[in-house]
Amino acid sequence: MERNEQDAGLLSKAIESINTVSSTLMQYYQTLEDRVKVLTEEVDQKKQLLDSILDSIDVGVVFFDSEGIIRLLNDAAESLLGIDSGTLIGGTSLHAMINSEMVIPETGQPFHALISSSQVRGADGKDIGRVLIFKDITRLKKLEAENERNRRLSEMGELVMKIAHEIRNPLGSMELFANLLANDLKGTEQVDYARRISNSVRSLVNTLDNMLRFSGEIKPKMEYLCINDVVRDTCDEFREILAAGGIRIDIFDMEKLRLYLDRGLISQALINMLLNAVQAMPEGGRISINIDRGRDPDAIRISIRDSGMGMDEDARARLFEPFFSTKDRGTGLGMSITLAIVKAHRGTIEVDSVPGKGTEFIISLPLEKRADMRTNGGI
Repeated sequence: MERNEQDAGLLSKAIESINTVSSTLMQYYQTLEDRVKVLTEEVDQKKQLLDSILDSIDVGVVFFDSEGIIRLLNDAAESLLGIDSGTLIGGTSLHAMINSEMVIPETGQPFHALISSSQVRGADGKDIGRVLIFKDITRLKKLEAENERNRRLSEMGELVMKIAHEIRNPLGSMELFANLLANDLKGTEQVDYARRISNSVRSLVNTLDNMLRFSGEIKPKMEYLCINDVVRDTCDEFREILAAGGIRIDIFDMEKLRLYLDRGLISQALINMLLNAVQAMPEGGRISINIDRGRDPDAIRISIRDSGMGMDEDARARLFEPFFSTKDRGTGLGMSITLAIVKAHRGTIEVDSVPGKGTEFIISLPLEKRADMRTNGGI
């Protein structure tokens, strides 16, 4: 009996000890479980942060594991490759050709890229995979190509300007001698030939002037002049060539108006508009020029209207763009130079044109007489 009681006491103590150990183990397990939960949340947060960072950059990132299987692909890589990550993750191919500077997707557009590939090592220093990084630099390549093209155009422009300067001098002599010859041939049938030579040379000189103006800054040399005289003198140079083309030119001015301007530049602007009008009237027509104060008492207005073919909306919108022309011949610089000259005089120019009903240019120039207008610095 005593033996049984001893055995029962020992069993009770053993059970009590087991319960204590079990309780302790349960506490450790709960603590471990809580710790694992915290660590898991930290890992998830870090993974979400890494995913957010990778998806926020404009650089494509692809991770291959040690077996060459794609395990990670960010949004930029999806977009650049033009493919959904679900079709790539778990596979071994990006469905794109990649060389030293180009990425050529099977779907989507090829693009120039900066490409980098490197091994990824774990905490123990062993390779766990490879990461491929690529960035679209197509726009940068286009800018580089454009800069190179602009550099070559600049060099060509400098050469053209040198040639233009060399050509302009003998053309000036030709124009002078043609005018002298015309004076000597007055009253003869040959005088018309001399005048045609003079007018053609004058047109060439104007083209060269436009090219030279386009290559540099326009700086007016202001003088206090009568705009009526400048307009009439310029038109007189072209009356004969206009008449030969069946074009009549009329000037209407009610009063003499004086202002600060550069005679040569304003004359060139007028010539450009006259030539534009002549080209618009291949069968002949009429040019009307009005000089008045218009609606603004502090400005004078020069209106040049022709009876030519007119322009559509697209041509009007692009009229003052450099190198734009609706003609097969010409540099396309005349009207852009005209606009630059008017702006250099602090003026404005408007155009009103309807297909089949002619074109009207309206130039407004300020009537300022302040001293600073004499040294106005161009555009």
